[in-house]
Amino acid sequence: MANYVDFEEVLELFESYGWKFMGFWTPYRVFVKPDKPDEPPWLIPVHDRKIDIEYVKKFKRWLKRKGLLRNEDED
Repeated sequence: MANYVDFEEVLELFESYGWKFMGFWTPYRVFVKPDKPDEPPWLIPVHDRKIDIEYVKKFKRWLKRKGLLRNEDED
């Protein structure tokens, strides 16, 4: 299962950048940026408490483009 990450790990990553878990939209977990209500939410599909690593990579690429990715979070 090297291509999957535990939901708790992804939750921690999103929260460390100020995103909040707002609930479920099956099969997605919805993350919003409370201080930026115009920012579109991230919908991350979860299966058996696992998330495909590609969604984590996509979020990190987005952070990098915005100039927000911290060195310790780079792959």
